[in-house]
Amino acid sequence: MSLAYWYALLAKKQSDLVRLQTCNGQLIGKQGEFSSNQYLMTEPVLTSTTWKGTLATQFDNIRNDGILASYQEIETTQFSNTITTLSNKIKEVEQEIESIKATIAHLEAELAAQADD
Repeated sequence: MSLAYWYALLAKKQSDLVRLQTCNGQLIGKQGEFSSNQYLMTEPVLTSTTWKGTLATQFDNIRNDGILASYQEIETTQFSNTITTLSNKIKEVEQEIESIKATIAHLEAELAAQADD
């Protein structure tokens, strides 16, 4: 494969890396935003002056056991798994970039040696 191919591949991988890093930063920001809005899952608080009785209790149970629990699952497990997967992909692309750079350096050294002959 030609040197031009490796330079093009390097540029693509560097572009991919920038996109992944941007996405990672945005995702971490969204996780923080998501966490700060958790209190909204149980708002408004039900009191004897707002709503009470069996239906109010059932509604509160659904909010706490269903909606809030699902929200917390997204906030902790799903965000963490996604961020970990994204971080692993970033490391993988960084390693690919280093490998491509090494290949380019090797090919350039070969071309320089041929030119000296």
